[in-house]
Amino acid sequence: MEYRNLGPTGLKVSILGFGTGLVSEELNLQERIAQMVKRSYELGINFFDTAERYGNGRSEIALGNAFKELKIPREQLVVTTKIFFGGNGPNDVGLSRKHVIEGTQNSLKRLQLDYVDVIYCHTADFYTPVEETCRAFDYLINKRKAFYWGTSNWPADRIVEAYRICDVLGLHRPIVEQVEYSMLVREKFEKDFERLFAEHKMGGTIYSPLAGGLLSGKYNEGIPEGSRYDTSSPGLLGIFNRYFSEGAKEKTLKAFKVLEEIAKELGCSQAQLAYAWTLVNPDVQVCIFGASKMTQFEENFKALEVYKKLTPEVLERIEKALGNAPEKMNVRKLR
Repeated sequence: MEYRNLGPTGLKVSILGFGTGLVSEELNLQERIAQMVKRSYELGINFFDTAERYGNGRSEIALGNAFKELKIPREQLVVTTKIFFGGNGPNDVGLSRKHVIEGTQNSLKRLQLDYVDVIYCHTADFYTPVEETCRAFDYLINKRKAFYWGTSNWPADRIVEAYRICDVLGLHRPIVEQVEYSMLVREKFEKDFERLFAEHKMGGTIYSPLAGGLLSGKYNEGIPEGSRYDTSSPGLLGIFNRYFSEGAKEKTLKAFKVLEEIAKELGCSQAQLAYAWTLVNPDVQVCIFGASKMTQFEENFKALEVYKKLTPEVLERIEKALGNAPEKMNVRKLR
């Protein structure tokens, strides 16, 4: 396993992290999560991600039970959860001081932990002042409920505002952003956040490296009958429509063919190639993956081997096939 520092901190995190989002609705949730936590720990994964929203708290309960059952030393774990979507009451949602603090306390009870390593804002709250949110997370750190705090799916300018407020008021800054990132979804991570990575050393943890399954290899010939994109409502298929509309389908399938060829040459699956590709980016400290089956878990983990095979020549072929690299600012030299 390879470990990287999370953002500007000394916290060491495994470059592959286990997330509970995909298994949060499983009927045998406890058994599945326990198996995957055990295997993760055996493989050197120390980063475990969940949220109060996943399974309406059930994922946190299952994760906490797994830690307790397996008797993993707390100091060997980096546990993160996210606060925003806590329930149906008027103050059960959002980033008000009330919900941030109460939501975190409830999450800790479900996890059976005294603290989490990182507590995230699950999304931006445009109805709550950024200062109120910053003060609430600073309070949690000062009360030893978390070591660090971060954001998820925030616009870059709002993160900069949080930095400014924290610096002026002497509060703990957010140290990491969790955001979607894949071969198909690149603009926000690579362009919008480029200056934050370069100038502020913001940490990056990413989810959905398979772009909702599109990069799994199942869609190289189009839409398989009975697949999620065959049976779902068109209104819910934003990313699918973006790459499989009449104007984009031909280009997408052509790129997928090249990715399939490269994967075969490397002796891996297209999904493993997609996971591995994200790890090449130094701004990705953790690629969070989930699985609904243990076989899928084991296959996903093999991306670690593939990552080491991605030479500059292979990466250039991938870039040429994708043809979607965002135009970047010249700020990398500031590192």
